[in-house]
Amino acid sequence: MRGWNKPLVWMLIAALLSAPLFVQAESIAPPPGRLRALLIGCDHFLTKEDTWPAANNNLHILSDALAADRRGYALIRSLSGVIATKEAFETAVLSAFQNADERDVSVLYISTHGVFEDGLSIDDAALLLSDGITEERLDTPFLQRVLDQIPGTKLLILDACNSGAMIGKGLSGGADRSYFTGKDYKVLCSAGGSEASWYFQHGAEEAVGGASYFAAVLSCGLGLKGDYGADRNADGNITLSEASDYLRQNYAASTPQCYPENDGDFVLFSYDPLLFSAVEQAITDITFEETLLTAGESQVTFSFTVQRQVELYYQIVYHQDGQWQFDSAQHFLDGEQADGTVLPGRKMRTLSLNTGGEDAYGYAIVQLITMEQGRPEFQGARLICVRPNSGEIHLNALTGSSFVPALGQELAILVQHDKPCGLTVNILDENGKLVRRLCYDAPTRPQQLIPAGSAFYWDGKTNTGEWAAEGTYSVQVKTRLNGQSIVAQSAPFFLLSNREYPDHQGENP
Repeated sequence: MRGWNKPLVWMLIAALLSAPLFVQAESIAPPPGRLRALLIGCDHFLTKEDTWPAANNNLHILSDALAADRRGYALIRSLSGVIATKEAFETAVLSAFQNADERDVSVLYISTHGVFEDGLSIDDAALLLSDGITEERLDTPFLQRVLDQIPGTKLLILDACNSGAMIGKGLSGGADRSYFTGKDYKVLCSAGGSEASWYFQHGAEEAVGGASYFAAVLSCGLGLKGDYGADRNADGNITLSEASDYLRQNYAASTPQCYPENDGDFVLFSYDPLLFSAVEQAITDITFEETLLTAGESQVTFSFTVQRQVELYYQIVYHQDGQWQFDSAQHFLDGEQADGTVLPGRKMRTLSLNTGGEDAYGYAIVQLITMEQGRPEFQGARLICVRPNSGEIHLNALTGSSFVPALGQELAILVQHDKPCGLTVNILDENGKLVRRLCYDAPTRPQQLIPAGSAFYWDGKTNTGEWAAEGTYSVQVKTRLNGQSIVAQSAPFFLLSNREYPDHQGENP
């Protein structure tokens, strides 16, 4: 987890919340067995900078969010700053989830520093357990060994730098093996394996300020601030797929990772869509007209609804030299009223990016921040991708040679692109017929891969949601530059049957 971005780091949480005008008929998630949660946070370290009170605050906001689940938790236990060894970790997990059976859902959230270096085995990916006096590394194999002792479904939420490495995602060279796969595991990570994960503080003098962006955005999506923004279809059930989509859309500083991809069946959170919270979000219905621009286009237009008179700021953060430049971010006070406040109603605003010239391209984050009782409140944000308007984009698609979806494996796809762009990623069968479209003209984001690129994952399903047949496939990638189409295609790979290849472990690009 990266350090404080003083004094401007508190300016980033993406919570694009919009209340639906119409609510669908209530749909109650099938009740599981017992729901139990263990939340572990570490803020004081020997080998890394302290993060106090970020992890501690993460436990509070996540426990509050989970406690509102209408299915009811039998246990929500928070352990802040007291787990410093692998032995203590195992004891805490086995205690929290004791007597679990196959019907139960056990939620484990960990907020700490993550440790991983590109080129290493994912066996070496680790989370730091520390109380400021003792510190140990919680490595991937040990974490899986502990969780494998718990029957039922395990929901693992990792809030740390490089946390995606523990599930082999967001890595420059792909993963050398698989962990936390199969029907018993559901995983959310705050960042890809090659990325830092970020947290904020309200100000150095405020001991109670601070949390991770990931935890804040996730809790907002689950309704902590009065709106269930992650519930895309407003049916009262927030699935793993909806939660991961919401995080990827609203958290811009790193790339949240998920396993399995596109899981629209597992319900992470359930609420009554006919009951509305008394908490009133100041800014709702935030909509950006375009997040994929071309060099020379410097204006970003967006609209939003102000629910009550409020002081409103805008912030622009640029990505340069491989980092988000929070310390040199630009700030703009909304000028509707002389005192910087904005009156209730629907608004439209346009900001100009400092692109550095007609040929400049790159990434930026645009954020909306209100001041509530002297403290900043994060209302919304979007990642802006500015692609070049001339020159060349070198495009390449790499995959492993085979994978077995029936074993819970996903195909890792590494799309190399040396400049920001919009990507269309298609899965084709051996006859060149479209089987699955993973994205269409989707803006890229800086995933810190070497060489530069974007990671995608195919779960083996077709566009209709059915399992693709065993056979030979390839990945086709498209982008556009100055009106011209650029296409790359991977080497063929094989989708294999578990029945015929029970011991196959797959390969990665």
